[in-house]
Amino acid sequence: MKSEPAKKWLDRVEYDVQTAEAMLTTARYVYVIFMCQQAIEKALKAVIASRGEEVMPIHNLRRLTELAKVEFHESKLVKLDFLSQFYINARYKEDLADISKGITRPLSEEFLAFTKESLKWITGRIS
Repeated sequence: MKSEPAKKWLDRVEYDVQTAEAMLTTARYVYVIFMCQQAIEKALKAVIASRGEEVMPIHNLRRLTELAKVEFHESKLVKLDFLSQFYINARYKEDLADISKGITRPLSEEFLAFTKESLKWITGRIS
């Protein structure tokens, strides 16, 4: 049985994935990537919460994988690094044109698929 704090994080994960899917449908690709980062972040925090540990206000996905003790292959960590950096840029850069450079539908679809695959891997570590 999942702890109540872990369940709350996981409810948000599902909401974030649905939001990413909706953003893909409406061609708001910046927010697809943004929500992918958010979903993975919250899933990792659910793992931490499921162990009864304090969830720190950290957004760096690589660091969260370490805290959650969820191992990823280096090629996947590179994608997590991209999501972490994109999250920071999307939150703090003001120029939408600058933020959205190179963020295409195919890239958004790739990261949404990566996110869904990663979420299965991460949530499989919650008891």
